[in-house]
Amino acid sequence: MKKLIGVFFIVLPAFAFGQTTAYGNFKVVDQEIIYQKVFAQDSISVAKLVEYYKTLPYLANVSATADEVTFDMNDIMVDYKKFQFAQNATPLIIQTGKYSGKGSVGVKDGKYRVTVRSIQLTGNIDYKKISQKENLTTYSTINSGTAIHQNWLKPNTLGLLDKAFTDKLQFVDKEKKDSDDW
Repeated sequence: MKKLIGVFFIVLPAFAFGQTTAYGNFKVVDQEIIYQKVFAQDSISVAKLVEYYKTLPYLANVSATADEVTFDMNDIMVDYKKFQFAQNATPLIIQTGKYSGKGSVGVKDGKYRVTVRSIQLTGNIDYKKISQKENLTTYSTINSGTAIHQNWLKPNTLGLLDKAFTDKLQFVDKEKKDSDDW
C-alpha cells in the first residue's frame, strides 16, 4: 500500500503540471497551432463546397481535387458581440485582430473536415501593434510551440476565435436556409 501511495505522489505532479496542447478546435501539431473541425452534413460534396466557398469574400484561390477543397483565408475578424461577449471582457487582440491562413477541406460521406494551417494575425496586442502578418503560433504557444499559452486558453480568446472560424467556414445550404419549413 505504501508503494502505491508513493507512486501516486510521484505521478500526480506530472498530471498537475501537464501542458495543454488543445483547446476547442485548436491544437498544436508539429509546433504550429492549427484549427481543425469535423462537420456533419448530409449530401455534401466537393462541388457544393467549392461553389459555396467561392461566394465568401474572405476566401480566395478556392480550388478542388477529387476529395479536397483548398483555399486562402484572408483577414477574418471576430464579431465578439455576435457571440455575446462584452468589449471589456474580450482581449484587445481578438477585438482588433484580423486572421488569415491556408485552409483545406476533406470530404467524406456525410461529413467534411476543415483544417486551417499557417494562421497569421495582425492587430493590437496590448503591448505591441502588429501591422504586418505574423504567425499566431508565436503569440499563442509556449515552449517553442509545444503547448498553448495560458492567456489564450480562455473562452474569450481561443474560444471566440474558434467560434468565428466555425461561423465563417461552416457550409450553409442555401436551399434549406431559404425553405419555409419550420
